[in-house]
Amino acid sequence: MIKHLKVPDSEAQESKEFLESIDALNSDFLPIKKEGFVLWPLNFAVEGEIVECQGLVTKRSSRDYRNRLSPEIRKLAPRAFDIFGDIAIIRLPDELSESSDSIAQALLDSNSNISKVALDLGVGGQYRLRKLELIGGEPGFVSVHKENGLTFKLDISRVYFSPRLAMERQRISELVDSGEKILDAFAGAAPFSVTLARRGCRVTAVDANPDSEKWAHDNFRLNHIPVSDYRFICSRIEDAAADLDYYDRIIMNNPTKSLSYVDLLSPLVRPGGYIHLYCMAPKDGSLDVMENFGSEFECTRTREVHPYSPSTSLMVFDIKRAISNVQSGNQ
Repeated sequence: MIKHLKVPDSEAQESKEFLESIDALNSDFLPIKKEGFVLWPLNFAVEGEIVECQGLVTKRSSRDYRNRLSPEIRKLAPRAFDIFGDIAIIRLPDELSESSDSIAQALLDSNSNISKVALDLGVGGQYRLRKLELIGGEPGFVSVHKENGLTFKLDISRVYFSPRLAMERQRISELVDSGEKILDAFAGAAPFSVTLARRGCRVTAVDANPDSEKWAHDNFRLNHIPVSDYRFICSRIEDAAADLDYYDRIIMNNPTKSLSYVDLLSPLVRPGGYIHLYCMAPKDGSLDVMENFGSEFECTRTREVHPYSPSTSLMVFDIKRAISNVQSGNQ
C-alpha cells in the first residue's frame, strides 16, 4: 500500500510542483485520477488528506536509489531523505554506517538534480544547526534552494533551514493579509519572513546566529523584498523583547523550545491576531498546548506537519487571541 496525497483537479499541477520541490513525489508510481480529484504517490507523508491504496507502478526507470544497492543494504536503507538545493541529506541507521559510500553513490547516480550527499547526524546547539558529514560530492554545504516560487541561498551546515516546512510556509502565506505586521521569532535564514514579505507583510525577523543574519539579508535581496518591508534583529528573542512591538501574527518555529517562550511572546499578539506555534508532540494527542496560554487565547487549528519518530510528530498550533477580553491599552 502506498501513501497518496488527495487533491482536487484544480490544484493538481500546483500540488505536483510542490511535492517535486521537496522530493515527496514518488516517481516509481503514477498518479491515480478519480472524478474530481487526483491522488499523488508519496515518498513520505506530507500535510493534507492522505489516502493509502495500491499504487500504479510506472514503466519508467526508477529514481529509487535503493534499487542500486545490494539486497542486504537495500532492506535497511531509508526511502526518504531531504533535499536542499542540490544536496541530499539522509539519516542512516547505525547498521549502515560502513555502507555510507555506496549509498551516497546510489543517490548521486539515481538523481540528476543531486550533486552532493550529506549524512545527517542530528540537530543541536544554541543555533539549532544540523551536524552534517559529506559522504558524496565536492566539499561545501552552500546551495540554492527553490520553493513556492522563491529562492533561498545559504550554508545548510551553518544556518537552520527545514525543506520539509515548504508546504507549511505556503499555508501561512495564504492566511495573511497584505500589510500585516509579522514577528518571526526564530527566523534562521528567514524563509518564513521572505515568504510573508512577498505577500505584502511587514516583517521583523529575530535570530541570534550571525550566519542567519548574513544569509537572511541575502535572501531578502534575492527575492526582491524592499528594505522598508523587513528588519532583522541579530539577538536572542528574550534579549530583543524590549525592542519589539505588537504584531498581527507571530511565528514560533523552535520545535523543542517554543512552549518556554509563550509567556514572553503571547502578550505581543494584537487582539484578533495569531500565534503559529511549532513543537514536537506525542502522536497520542496527550500534549495540552493551551495550558501555557491565558484564557483570552484559543486554538483554532492543530495539524501534523510531519512525523519525527514512531511516537512523536512536529505539530503546528494556530492560536488566536480573542478581541473581547483584551484591555484596550494593549492594542
